[in-house]
Amino acid sequence: MLLFRGMQRLTLIYIDILALRPGTVGAYAFAFLCAGVATALGIAVDPYVVGVPLVTFPPAVIITALISGFGAGLFCIVVSTFLATFFLLPPGWSFYLENPADVAEILVFSSEALFYVILITGLRLSLERYRDLSSNLEQQGIALRESQDRLASVVAELQ
Repeated sequence: MLLFRGMQRLTLIYIDILALRPGTVGAYAFAFLCAGVATALGIAVDPYVVGVPLVTFPPAVIITALISGFGAGLFCIVVSTFLATFFLLPPGWSFYLENPADVAEILVFSSEALFYVILITGLRLSLERYRDLSSNLEQQGIALRESQDRLASVVAELQ
């Protein structure tokens, strides 16, 4: 019963937008948009938050994976990595990284974001299966009630 209630709560955060469904052009455009917004926010907060230049990218990856699925989530990771390397990490406006710690930071971000995408995709698939099973059970319950009503009417006629 507890699992049933938990799945009901999770269905509230499941977002299904037709234009942003997994595998569509809109999903990849949304991933690119999220990475771009995360880059703009990273540039905006860079003077105020020192030492964490990639702090705005995990939410972008999470939102993309939640709304648009696995492929768009991976695309968001790749685009975010390139944008962060080019715009946020020193020396800036290049893909050359002088500090080995920056390379490690990019690798940690990529692996962390990949974990998020896999986890959220699994959650998304579980919620889709839950919705399908719930609708199938509801349809079978309706059919069962109708057959019981028909059976009761046949029994009444026979009596």
